[in-house]
Amino acid sequence: MSDVVTVERVTIPPTGACQGCAMVLISRHALDTLGRNSAVIIPASCGAWSGAMLIDRGPTQFPSAAAAASGVARGLKAAGHKNTNVVVIAGDGGTYDIGLQALSGAAERGERIIYICQNNQAYMNTGIQRSGATPRWAWTTTTPIGSVIQGKTVWPKSMPEIMEAHHIPLVATASIHNIPDYKRKIKLAQRLTTEEGKGLSYIEVLNTCPTGWRYSPEKMVTMARLAVETGFWPVYEVVEGKFKLNIKPKTLKPLKEFLQMQGRFRHLTDEQIAEMERWVHERWQRLLERDERGY
Repeated sequence: MSDVVTVERVTIPPTGACQGCAMVLISRHALDTLGRNSAVIIPASCGAWSGAMLIDRGPTQFPSAAAAASGVARGLKAAGHKNTNVVVIAGDGGTYDIGLQALSGAAERGERIIYICQNNQAYMNTGIQRSGATPRWAWTTTTPIGSVIQGKTVWPKSMPEIMEAHHIPLVATASIHNIPDYKRKIKLAQRLTTEEGKGLSYIEVLNTCPTGWRYSPEKMVTMARLAVETGFWPVYEVVEGKFKLNIKPKTLKPLKEFLQMQGRFRHLTDEQIAEMERWVHERWQRLLERDERGY
């Protein structure tokens, strides 16, 4: 018989999230892993609907999550509580765009913050507007499909690489279809940031979103797995400058398998799918080369 594992719950159901929202898993597993000696900052985002928590929680405006967390971390240190985890759970809008300045500053200063970006690739909480994380050609309410515009016209930012350029102790990506890998990275961030005080740790998780991506809620985990297996969402870590691909499919599945399940890509032509697949494969090749080098 398997041993019973007792988890100290931090989050309490129910939540106000949409049916099939991966954000609930992202928040719950992060905070339950870190435990109750934690404080969390959540800016305007879908994370605001993550439910009740048994820890101190501070809501902030879009631009100021990392700034607020910096103040909390320094205040706790001054009060002698340097072993308390200070966590930010923000969306891609509050990370890639509106909150980038504060996040960059906190990373450069070496603040003791565990920063989690739950990336659903648009401003979903405010009405599915495009963000810097929105894929090229994706439909959003601000990148409609018509005779002139065919969705978003430019490629997304690579936020993990931007954060890596800040020389912080941990940059990692994760997927909710592999919770053990995600929780391991949360614990790694806790060690590097909270316990050893080496600076800000950044973890970005793909937040599969049935509302904005236009797919059936029960396919949440299937969608997350396909994103990884097609190379659309590579899962890797950079620990103190050392690079490692955590999930390496022997052969990437056709990207079309992932795209055709989503209404936001329903308008794509075969040529557009082929171009997106080339972009995915070129990035994947660069990551394989980095994995071989180890940096």
